[in-house]
Amino acid sequence: MSKIRAVIFDCYGTLVDIYTNEGKEEVFQYLARYLQYYGATIGAEQLKSAYELERERYLKTSNERYPELDIEMVFATILQKEGINNPFLAESCCKLRRVLTRERFQLFPDTLPVLREMKREGYPLAMVSDAQKVFYFEEVRTLGLDQFFDHLIVSTQFGFKKPDPRLFTIACDLLEIPPAEAVYIGDSAEKDIKGPKDIGMQMILLNRSSDENPQDPGPDYSTKNLWEAWEWIKGRGRS
Repeated sequence: MSKIRAVIFDCYGTLVDIYTNEGKEEVFQYLARYLQYYGATIGAEQLKSAYELERERYLKTSNERYPELDIEMVFATILQKEGINNPFLAESCCKLRRVLTRERFQLFPDTLPVLREMKREGYPLAMVSDAQKVFYFEEVRTLGLDQFFDHLIVSTQFGFKKPDPRLFTIACDLLEIPPAEAVYIGDSAEKDIKGPKDIGMQMILLNRSSDENPQDPGPDYSTKNLWEAWEWIKGRGRS
């Protein structure tokens, strides 16, 4: 097994403790009221139906195996059909929806201490996230994570999401590190193992609240916290 010279992280569920409730009925009520200020007459139920319709159409027209939805494009299409061409309104709708659905948003207690240790030891760091670029970068900055990372790779920048191995290849290329000398840390057995393993990366599965240890392929290491992950990495650190 190669020495680990770089660390790549997932974001939500790994570094960021977040819970969103996108099924809230009042979300589209507030969005519809907000749009009234810009001349829209669409009601909450109609807006919700339009959102779901455009969402499905957007995904069906993609040729990707793991297509990623860009909700800013979805709202832009809805607004265009409503005759509203404000270039910033789709962005603000996305951010308002995010704020309305976000019920918990904070760092895990071990996030900053471990990142500081890694940075102090000189490890290049990147983040690969299935996330909406319209609010992801602001959330990373709000939590003070941007100072630690050399590169932030977001699925909506490319139109495909994890476990597509190309996202991990992009991260390794940007870090100028061979995949065999990088490790990916993520919390999803479904999304975070196959992609990095397909290109020869090592992988740590972070099971903060589960004892699940999936197989075929399985992680190189499974742990409940970042401190144990960091100790494992140091044991396989740079020569």
